[in-house]
Amino acid sequence: MAWVITEPCVGHKYAKCVEHCPVNAIQTAEGEPQYYIDPDLCINCGSCDLACPVAAIFPEEAVPEQWLAYIALNREFFARKKGAQRRETA
Repeated sequence: MAWVITEPCVGHKYAKCVEHCPVNAIQTAEGEPQYYIDPDLCINCGSCDLACPVAAIFPEEAVPEQWLAYIALNREFFARKKGAQRRETA
């Protein structure tokens, strides 16, 4: 299980969560509207949630219904990123 960054982060990109993640699982890219948590790196410590000033971060199984699409958005961001890295090294 991983944590998921949801709607309240969109357009704001507060970085407090990034500073508190002990495994550097929280990332973004230029042009992205928010930060994302890598589900393969997240160790489920919850430090990001405590640091978030807009209450945008939830455990995957507790994401509010209106923001369930953010589970896939977080996973897709890292799938695209990892795919691009593989192409660069090929």
